Amino acid sequence: MMPDKEKAPYARIDRPFAALAVAVLLFGLFYTLSYVIFAPYPGVDFNVEWKVIAFDNPCGDRPDWCAMRERSLQVGDRLLAIGDLTHEQYLADPLRIPFWGYAPGDQVPIVFVRDGVVRQITWEMLGPTGDTRFLRLVGVLIFLPFWMAGTAVLLFLRPRNALWRVLIAFNYLTALWIAAGIPSVYHIGAAVPVLRFATWLMIPVYLHLHLLAPRPLFGRSQRYLIPLLYLLGGGMALLQIGFPVSSAAHNSALLVALMGSVVLLLFRLARGGRREDRPALRLMLVGVGLTFELGALLWVVPSLATSTAAGQLAINVMTLAIALLPLFYVYALYKHRLGPVEFRANRILSQLAFFAIYITTFLFVFVLGTRWVFFSSGALAFALFTSVAFVALGLALREPFQRLLDRLAYGTVHNPNDILRAFANEIPRALNRQALVRLLAQEVMPSLLVRQWALYRVSPNEVSLIYAHNVEPPADAQACAAVQGLLAQAGRYRPPDNEDRSAFAWVRLPLSVEVSGRRIGAWLLGGRDPDDFYPQPDVELLETLAGQVGVALENARLFANLQNRAVELEQAYNELQELDKMKDEFVQRISHELRTPLTVMSWYASLLRKGALGELTAEQRNAIEAIADRTEEVIRLANAAIAIRQDTLEALEREPVNLAALAQAELQAARTMSEKRYPDLTYEFALEVADDTPPVWGDRQWLSQVFANLLDNAVKFSPRGGKITVSIRPVSFRFRGAAEDGLPQPAVQVSITDQGIGIPADRIERIWERFFQVDGTIQRRFGGMGLGLAIVRNIIEAHNGVVWAESTAGVGSTFHFVLPAIEASVDQPAA
Repeated sequence: MMPDKEKAPYARIDRPFAALAVAVLLFGLFYTLSYVIFAPYPGVDFNVEWKVIAFDNPCGDRPDWCAMRERSLQVGDRLLAIGDLTHEQYLADPLRIPFWGYAPGDQVPIVFVRDGVVRQITWEMLGPTGDTRFLRLVGVLIFLPFWMAGTAVLLFLRPRNALWRVLIAFNYLTALWIAAGIPSVYHIGAAVPVLRFATWLMIPVYLHLHLLAPRPLFGRSQRYLIPLLYLLGGGMALLQIGFPVSSAAHNSALLVALMGSVVLLLFRLARGGRREDRPALRLMLVGVGLTFELGALLWVVPSLATSTAAGQLAINVMTLAIALLPLFYVYALYKHRLGPVEFRANRILSQLAFFAIYITTFLFVFVLGTRWVFFSSGALAFALFTSVAFVALGLALREPFQRLLDRLAYGTVHNPNDILRAFANEIPRALNRQALVRLLAQEVMPSLLVRQWALYRVSPNEVSLIYAHNVEPPADAQACAAVQGLLAQAGRYRPPDNEDRSAFAWVRLPLSVEVSGRRIGAWLLGGRDPDDFYPQPDVELLETLAGQVGVALENARLFANLQNRAVELEQAYNELQELDKMKDEFVQRISHELRTPLTVMSWYASLLRKGALGELTAEQRNAIEAIADRTEEVIRLANAAIAIRQDTLEALEREPVNLAALAQAELQAARTMSEKRYPDLTYEFALEVADDTPPVWGDRQWLSQVFANLLDNAVKFSPRGGKITVSIRPVSFRFRGAAEDGLPQPAVQVSITDQGIGIPADRIERIWERFFQVDGTIQRRFGGMGLGLAIVRNIIEAHNGVVWAESTAGVGSTFHFVLPAIEASVDQPAA
């Protein structure tokens, strides 16, 4: 916790700082009064090089003086001597004052050079006027904003650390530099030594500030650099007292202080660093940019002004605009400590900056234009057009400028409507809590400038924390009552309460998260840029987003349930796969064990039928025939169970196979089997083969098994007999996994059609599954294990072919399979 003396807004000021504040103010007032009261008023303005830059303008009161001025000096002339004071003496002695000792109306001999020609004139001293005294007063009082900024930091801002001290020194030193610098051209009150003393101190103070703010740039390593900077700057400042150095060195010191500060700011921005430091860096850079831009114009406007009133006004407005620099710096570095006034300070700063840029630009354009447009109808039109244009531009650019400064100050990207459009569709797409939290923490909350927030899932009797940012909420059991109480204030702003010490004192806006009128969560929002305040439009926006968050939470819950269900189903599937594997292994083992004794039984039955053990009676022969048939049937079932394993098809013995010959042989076997098994039924078998049917690459034994299984099915499921037709023809067929060109390939299509009971449409896709029967009644009526069609599919797919079925219940079925051909095929496509 911070000590009470650190938290108090008006804590006791250390005496050295108080003395420093008073001393800087007294110095500034001394130079202001000296410049206004004691400095000469010759009627001509010149710089330290004694180059004429402007004139006072009393032409309305003293037309004779204006006529004298126009006959003597011009802007750009360089003075060589004023009375008995030469420019060399002026530079060598900082206590010699130009035009000193001359009263208004006195004639002053002046030597100057123009276009390389040395000339001499007699200049009449103008003396002070109300306008010139006011302009001098305004020009010097520019030190006051810097002094006030330093004093405000001294009085009101905490904590008292190195940044606090250096920022005070930055403002006070700049105030002293301005107060002594403006009247230094007249050497009033030893202004030149004070100016140069302050300039050399600017190097360590300015660089120290920009190395320190908004946080130390090089960490502890810079603690050795800072003393060296102060030793250099302080030593050169003290050297000014006894051994003044040249103006070039003094100007170089100023350039090092200013440009070094800008380079450090740009380096920090280019380096990246912490995201929260960037708004402060941008604001500081804007303040420096305004100072440099408007300060640079001060050198341009005097040459354009030609002593006009508008030119003088432009100079003073630009001079006042430089006072924005301390405001930008103090606001940038301490804006999060300004409390409720932070938002207002941002608005005031942006309005002042816009006003300074706007008025300065207007006056600059106006002064520039009046150089070429003299008083006439054209001049009046120019003035009217310029004024109307700038009024229109001011109205149009004020809001964009405010948004620009908001971006600089807070890093904002969207206005509320943009935020709503950007995230209203994104939030419901967050399908789990992690995605929702990531979207809120990385996108939504930074765009809304919210620094503290927490999201809870709420049920009637308990709450559970989903995520908290920059806060330390209590345990869920302890938070339940507090969160429920906050939800009673949902949608209402809660101002800060210094006496509130609860765990949720940070909450400024509680929001209820609801779905279809049912409360499922609480969204608690706290500290927020710029001033922790939530106006009603933002409350309405956040309530809309809370509804979207509710949809996302509900989606996340449902998605989590689906994921859990998917995991359960996957486990169940794996268990079924394991059981299926065990079943296959069991069937394979049993089939192998059965096939050996069954083969022996079939061999003995064959011997008995041939009379090897003697003649059989008719009754014995019928019994032996029944035993042999049943034994062969069981052997076929065992072979089918073994053949269903895919690994038995991995080593096919491929050769050119004539499918018509295989079909003819299997048709004859099917005819014999049907006559023997179903003597009371009449079956008609037909084979239709196209003349140009090519052979296929395949295993003759397994392809014979395909014909046998399909014909056996056709006979078995035609309980009324009928015609069974085998059709073989060449086709062009596009196989799955074909070449990249996707063109049809030459193939042979086989179709086996019967007039049996057919297959229901809702079962036709399942007939290829192992052990599948259309229904139990059919299984009991026709027998079989449901393996025949599964074996057919495995064999055809092992040959890179395709198999399918077409059927109409009660009418019949057609089974098709297509195999790649060896030779070219016809253009006829597959059905």
